[in-house]
Amino acid sequence: MAGLSVTAMFAIPAIILDRPFVIYNATDSLPHGWYLVVRKPVYERGDLVVFPVPAVVRRLVQQRHWLPVGAFLIKPIGGKSGDVLDTKMGRCRVNSTDLGAVDIIDRRGGRLPVFSEARRLRKGEVAVVSAACCSFDSRYFGPIRERDIIGVAEPLWLEACATRQAHEEAHDDEREKCVTAKK
Repeated sequence: MAGLSVTAMFAIPAIILDRPFVIYNATDSLPHGWYLVVRKPVYERGDLVVFPVPAVVRRLVQQRHWLPVGAFLIKPIGGKSGDVLDTKMGRCRVNSTDLGAVDIIDRRGGRLPVFSEARRLRKGEVAVVSAACCSFDSRYFGPIRERDIIGVAEPLWLEACATRQAHEEAHDDEREKCVTAKK
């Protein structure tokens, strides 16, 4: 976690200067490790993007000590302007593709925010959603503005899990915990 706060402090000058910078991911929804953050003129579905914690959940993230103040989230773009984000009925779907459950409590028993809507994403909005179990993403805070994206995250060095598939396999037991907690 200390790496995130240090990275966050150095990220601001890099953003202002519009230069690539490096960020560390310590959350469980992606492989832990270092990512190069690079701006792109256009972001596409599937791009792994870096953005500030949305204002609607910033206080919650700080109160629960999930990330230090000034840290960023890294999530894939699951939907863009014109796509339909549907978080009703306890499931997260983009254009009818099921991306997993919308939990009501976190792993420690705390209530999660409710974003229960089914609507078309407006111009300039993107849904940042991961199929990873227990991912804190647009299913809880809604779409983000594309202009809030700092850049794409390109893996530089990942701890223990060299590939996304290896990461998914390593977290099968975590998925089971999420499913068991819902029963």
